[in-house]
Amino acid sequence: MPVLVSFWGKGGVGKTTLSSALAAKLASEGYRVYLLSTDFIPSLQDVLGVELQGGPREVCDGLIAEQLTEEKIIQLWKERFGEEVYRVASSLFPVDREIVDYVAGAPGIVEEFTLYYVWEKFHRVDADFIVWDTMATGGGIRMLRIEKEFYEHLGEAAKLYLKLKGFFDKIRTGEAEPLELIESWRRLADNIIKFLQSDTHRALLVSRPLPVDFSVVRRVYSELSSMSIPVRAVVVNMMGYSQTEDRVLEMFIHEFEGRAPLVLVPHVSPPPSECEKLKSLIPSDQMKRVLRVIK
Repeated sequence: MPVLVSFWGKGGVGKTTLSSALAAKLASEGYRVYLLSTDFIPSLQDVLGVELQGGPREVCDGLIAEQLTEEKIIQLWKERFGEEVYRVASSLFPVDREIVDYVAGAPGIVEEFTLYYVWEKFHRVDADFIVWDTMATGGGIRMLRIEKEFYEHLGEAAKLYLKLKGFFDKIRTGEAEPLELIESWRRLADNIIKFLQSDTHRALLVSRPLPVDFSVVRRVYSELSSMSIPVRAVVVNMMGYSQTEDRVLEMFIHEFEGRAPLVLVPHVSPPPSECEKLKSLIPSDQMKRVLRVIK
């Protein structure tokens, strides 16, 4: 089984660059690495300097990268769940297959399917590490909340289905499939939540030495902890070591000492791209800290 390493943080803190840097470093050490980005801006292909529109591809020895787009996620959702949604909906109401397109555009579908996709990759891909560049903080936390609420909601959905079936007097012999599908969705949501809470998942937070970023990373840490997802390290990126930044760094030390180790990454301009440059972005002593908490 691979290890899932996820990067969380607000937009602009360097999640995509850091996740690429870690993936390149792991690949250079002989590990088989799958780098998956669900953060649409900036694009992973911009950081790696390669074209990823056609799907997953090997970008350097031992490293396969994939960039998911919102359009691709909706397409994959239709392929995986579209028929099941149609079966459940059409067993209750006179709807045609346009219902699938309607549901695909509903709020939360992209976030919900993203978690399913990561979960499925974990169980199918041949790799030692899956490095996951998550959506920016708002989308990433919303993604987790939706998954939890989805699981709780489906427990009630099964009861509602039976009530509606009785009301419309549509129960027929052998028509238990929609109820079974609802129950299978509930089990899947439960499995995904437990997967993110398990020892195979290493969550890393990314921030910058700025007061507003510090406030955000505190909230993200609290949100993940409330969902029983342990944070393995906090990465303070783009360090310039000015007096102002040093004061903010003291805030990080005070907040996370004994809770999560700090990893300090210096500001580099322009940001490196391509595997060879990326793998040396994180200083060797700081990289050792990262490797200790993910292996």
